[in-house]
Amino acid sequence: MNYDLRTIIFLLTSFFLPFIFASVVQAQTMSNDNYIMKMQELNAISGISTGEDYKLRSTAGNLSSGILEGTNFKVRMGIENPASTSPFSILLSPSVADFGTLSPTNPIIRTVDLDTNSEAVYGYSVMVFENESLTATSSTNKTFIPDTTCDNGECSTENASEWINALTYGFGYRCDNVTGADCNSSFVKANSYRHFPNITNNDDPQSIMAGVGSKNKAIRISYKINISGTQAQSTYSNVITYIGVPNF
Repeated sequence: MNYDLRTIIFLLTSFFLPFIFASVVQAQTMSNDNYIMKMQELNAISGISTGEDYKLRSTAGNLSSGILEGTNFKVRMGIENPASTSPFSILLSPSVADFGTLSPTNPIIRTVDLDTNSEAVYGYSVMVFENESLTATSSTNKTFIPDTTCDNGECSTENASEWINALTYGFGYRCDNVTGADCNSSFVKANSYRHFPNITNNDDPQSIMAGVGSKNKAIRISYKINISGTQAQSTYSNVITYIGVPNF
C-alpha cells in the first residue's frame, strides 16, 4: 500500500533593533612601569536596580568602542554597539518538504537548510513548533501520523534519542551544523531525533539552535517519517513554524 504525504513548512522572520542608554561618563587612566592606557567616556555605573515588576542589571564600559594598536600590543575596548539598522533574520530553504509516496517500514528523510544573519550582541535563538501532528486532509475523521518517541521511547520535544529501528514509527527531526556550532546540544549523537512541540497539546516552543550573534550561521534540519502497515491511506500535512529570537 502506498501513501502520498506532504509536509508544509512556513517561516517567520524577526528583526532586532538594539538600543543602549548612556549614563554618567568620565575619563580614566591606568598605568604601570610598561604602559599607560587612557580611556575617555567611561560609563562608570554598575550594579542592579530592582522594583516590583523589573530587575535591571547595568555594567561599566567605554562607550567609544574600537581597537588601540601599538608596536607590541592590540587592545579592543568599549561596549559593542551595532548600528540599529543591522537586521536579525532567518531564512529557510526550501520552504516545503515533500515526502512523496510512503511505504510501511521504509523511513524517508527530507532536509531543509536554515541560515541566520545576526549581529545581536547578547546572542539569539531559533524556536520551533508544529501546529498539530501530521494530519490527513481527505478524511472526515481526523487521522494522524504520531510524533515519534524514538527507539527507546524516550525522545521528546526537549531531549533527542536514537532512532534507527525500521519498526519505530512516527514523525521527528534532527539538527546538524553546517556553519558554526549552534544546533541544540541534544543532537550531538548521530541518528538522534526529537519530535516537534505541538501547540494543540499546549507544548512550549523549543530552541533548535542558539548562539552568540554573528553573521552566516547555518544548520541542516532533517525531517524523518516512518509509518506502519496499518496507517490509513491519505495525504497528510502540518505546518512547522520557526521563530528567530534576538536576546537582550
